[in-house]
Amino acid sequence: MQPFRDPEQILTRTRLVERFLRYVAIDTQSDEESESCPSTEKQFDLARILVEELRELGLDDASVDEHGYVIAHRRGTRPGALGWIAHLDTAPAFSGTGVQVRLHENYAGGDLELGHGVTIAAADNPEMAQCIGDTLITASGDTLLGADDKAGIAAIMAALEILQSHPEIEVPDLAICFNPDEEIGRGAHRFPFDSFGAPEAITVDGGFAGEMNVETFSADRARVRFTGIAVHPGTAKGKMVNALTWMGKFLARLPMAETPECTEGREGFFHPTGVSGDAAACACDLILRDFDTKTLRTRGERLRQMAEALRAEEPRLRVEVEIVEQYRNMAEVLAQHPHFSTQLTEAIEQAGLEADLQPIRGGTDGSQLTAKGLPCPNLFAGGVNFHGPREWISARVMALSACTLLNLAQAWQSPRDSAETTRVS
Repeated sequence: MQPFRDPEQILTRTRLVERFLRYVAIDTQSDEESESCPSTEKQFDLARILVEELRELGLDDASVDEHGYVIAHRRGTRPGALGWIAHLDTAPAFSGTGVQVRLHENYAGGDLELGHGVTIAAADNPEMAQCIGDTLITASGDTLLGADDKAGIAAIMAALEILQSHPEIEVPDLAICFNPDEEIGRGAHRFPFDSFGAPEAITVDGGFAGEMNVETFSADRARVRFTGIAVHPGTAKGKMVNALTWMGKFLARLPMAETPECTEGREGFFHPTGVSGDAAACACDLILRDFDTKTLRTRGERLRQMAEALRAEEPRLRVEVEIVEQYRNMAEVLAQHPHFSTQLTEAIEQAGLEADLQPIRGGTDGSQLTAKGLPCPNLFAGGVNFHGPREWISARVMALSACTLLNLAQAWQSPRDSAETTRVS
């Protein structure tokens, strides 16, 4: 085995940074309101480029299907098969259009001024203290960067580039997938299991150096609809039921201590994400999160009880609560595959890092893929402050992600490689 622990080897011998800058310049925002797959046609713009680049790296079967999934395979020289997965889309929460990259070379410490009144404060980003001398990459303050998850894509491509230039490195068969719509919880919905082929995989969609994840939130989405009685405001006394007013009361009754801004670690939350409508009828969208699925169900029941209490106060008000499952904590399934955590930990340590096992206060495609029969923990890609204008990444840390992928592939051994696996599509 040839351990990879020098990020400079990746940065100087591959086009890692060049590729990353090319990818983030392409707007691939997904759209939760769209019913198509992919949810936005522009995700194909990156998908087609990746097909071309994969073929240049010797993965001749690279293709993109009608749903935006890029699939490719590299034949290995040792037994087994392993999948590498990253997603194409960026979050709908903040603009990904017209990303203007800022390269902060030889970072000397302190705050980073991005423009448009946006500053990345070193005091709020303790990871920056570990990046002195690095090249930090940001956007310009008016868009997100897109390191989530174009850094994961770039790390995978850099690892493949190393394997192309060093055919003597022995790895198993590798299955590659770059999928759409992870940010809206649909990345696994049309995953091409049959053509992918690998019995186990890893998503490269995590945070800072050394992070690995085998546990995520369980997640539901809720929509609460309020229907009142519309009356001219001049003659409304005793007649009007203002749906907006009652929605405001509902939002005010959400426990502040159980919101994202007041929770951490394994604490769950209610999170309103949007409102729409008028005084006659309106709706509030929320996401519900907990690591324990039973507690998550209780959280949904609490929403229904709040709605019932509002109806008791104003019988003319109609309140309807709809709850939809998004994904489930992958920890229970991955606990049945301890070899994966062990080997991933060793691969991170071989890269010169300390493995940082963190529960994800969010989800990855791996949550749903694991539930569908494809065990799929998550590896760091290097980014910090996802989904907003203060997103940043160190080129060195991105290179360390590629190092870890190469280490994991070289050492990969799995009892599932020789077993029949059944996946639910």
